[in-house]
Amino acid sequence: MVMSIILATDMARHAEYMRRLQALTTPPDEQGEAASDPPPEPDSLFYMEILIKCADTSNVLKPFDVARKWAMRVTDEFFLQGDMERANGMDVTATCDRTTQSRVALQKGFIDKVIGPYYKQVALFLPAMATIVSQIEVNRACWDRYNDNMLVEELGNSYLPELPGLLNQEPMNLRVVTWNIAAVNNNPFEYWITHQSREYARLMHDVQVFIDNPENKDFEVCSIISEEMVAELRAELEASACDFAGLDEWEHRWNTEYKHRLAVKEFLKDKAIGSKRLISMPDRITNTINSEGRIFMRPSVISMFEANMGSVDKWWKMWLDFMFHSEVHTLDRLCPGVYNCMAPVQMIQPIKNSKYPAISVEEEAISIPLQVLALAIFDGVLVHILNTVAPQTWQPIKQSLCQAFNQNKGQEVISILNRSYHDADVIFIQEAAAGFVDSAKAGLGKHYMVLRPYLLDGYRNQNSIILARKSRFVEGSTIDVTEHVCRLAGGGKWTAPGDLCVMAMKGVDGSRYLLASFHGDTNGLATVPVLKALDEAVNCSYKDHILIFGLDANTHKNHTPTTQGVQEFHTKFTKMGFSSCWGASPTLKTWTTRNARTYLQPQLQKAVGMADAARKGDVNLKDWIIVYTHQLIAKNSERDNTGARRFDEDMVFPTLTFPSDHAIVSTLLTRAHNPDEPPEDGQTLLPGQ
Repeated sequence: MVMSIILATDMARHAEYMRRLQALTTPPDEQGEAASDPPPEPDSLFYMEILIKCADTSNVLKPFDVARKWAMRVTDEFFLQGDMERANGMDVTATCDRTTQSRVALQKGFIDKVIGPYYKQVALFLPAMATIVSQIEVNRACWDRYNDNMLVEELGNSYLPELPGLLNQEPMNLRVVTWNIAAVNNNPFEYWITHQSREYARLMHDVQVFIDNPENKDFEVCSIISEEMVAELRAELEASACDFAGLDEWEHRWNTEYKHRLAVKEFLKDKAIGSKRLISMPDRITNTINSEGRIFMRPSVISMFEANMGSVDKWWKMWLDFMFHSEVHTLDRLCPGVYNCMAPVQMIQPIKNSKYPAISVEEEAISIPLQVLALAIFDGVLVHILNTVAPQTWQPIKQSLCQAFNQNKGQEVISILNRSYHDADVIFIQEAAAGFVDSAKAGLGKHYMVLRPYLLDGYRNQNSIILARKSRFVEGSTIDVTEHVCRLAGGGKWTAPGDLCVMAMKGVDGSRYLLASFHGDTNGLATVPVLKALDEAVNCSYKDHILIFGLDANTHKNHTPTTQGVQEFHTKFTKMGFSSCWGASPTLKTWTTRNARTYLQPQLQKAVGMADAARKGDVNLKDWIIVYTHQLIAKNSERDNTGARRFDEDMVFPTLTFPSDHAIVSTLLTRAHNPDEPPEDGQTLLPGQ
């Protein structure tokens, strides 16, 4: 019985109840030829069903001051459904499309075409309920005096639920933070860091000297990767479930192209290997793997792997076992929540000649085993070099870096946010590991909604997420519109899973917000297409939303055909009607990265010497908070590279206590009361000024 009563509220059964009520209230001689057998006598269940249906739709019967508030709530729900349908590429239900529908028109149509006729039949069937007809007629007449603008203007946010502790009377000022927390791509030695240990400086200096000028210290690759090791590697490739083809050609290339190369001059420094991505590509995939919460790390100098690698022999056994016999569970990129079980070698992808012309068509055919070989040589050579220049100190130093940038990194990030940015209303995070989402919920979830895109990247661990303060935004109002914006940006052309996170939600001030977090590609070329996609989404689908965009734009000092420049980016977004936290004239005075790559990483062409780390490194303004000029004004913008809301102009970072190579950027956003008045130049507050 209870189930039947509940199902009576399903509007799919509305016509059924109308037919039965009409049959019960229309005299037989007036039913015409269409009349069939007399309808069954109504039982108590039928009475309960029609009454629960009345209760379910009773918003239109309430006193008009109450009814109009419920009309706003109901149409909010409709429009949120439409937003979800649009975001997921579905056809938008006609009554749920905020871009075409009128709230007032929906109420009129519902009364005239649906519920008004139903109540009239109920009144005929139960004369004691005749007053409902007169009340609905009163409300219907009231709706004739309204349009949507009047409704929104009169109600403001008064129709929102009264939530304890929320001040929702005035437009909100918002403290907004954006932070790319990547620091290092799982390589503890990747960047020069500010380290208090003299041993660190000595180690990195000696490695630099060895690689810059190996002279008679250089050695053939085959002195590290022996014939026996290559035979073992081939046997593992042949036994792999991947069924690799072309292994005879692979072994031929080992014997003719790699075996007798000098390890430093002719292998590590070979630009062609870098252009072919034979080391950087498999390193990115296998360096660190998140397997359903368990972390697997490749035995390598440039991973967070901490077991003893005091000799090449010790390293090799662990390396082979990791690559071919570790059973990892990785998130399926196309099926959220689904894990694939495989060995790390099975995760390596072919390198296509069409995308990387440096690799030949013949090499493409064997590109996976070729990557495995190149990665083995690279890892083995680095193990040998470090055990040569600093056999006693390099592993303890590495362990200190691993603790700062891996084991304790997530907690340090959360600690900084809790300690120094507890007043933030919105925090945009970029390049977070998939596992950081759960850490953020545990450490920050009391005060923040932790919002992630539907598709996370479990391979590169470079995900954008958003933290929205619960006291400033309405829980349950959030819609993930990431896929909608990604499609507008050209699908996968400019974004990979996890790069972008876009959420539509309601603030406690009654305003609707579109919050977006984004990590651009290395050269910043994806940033403008994504910003244009956001602009199109707002103008076509979310016109009543306030856009706030926190991003690592990867903008650079100089603009080239292959690199997005700071000034050119500023000019483009200004023409689109945007402004930023850096005022009307952003310059490199507000740089947000100062880092330099060491000699312990796969792409030596990017290495910078110790003496030049602060001068020649990546010193650029990359991090921005962007808003529409007519909506918001950014004030008191700040940078922080210490985690204590201070900025040290002379410091290279990351450091052991600040685990990122990007500064934290924060600003105060206030409403632009005059849409035609541009943001004041000079509103950005630079530390020390």
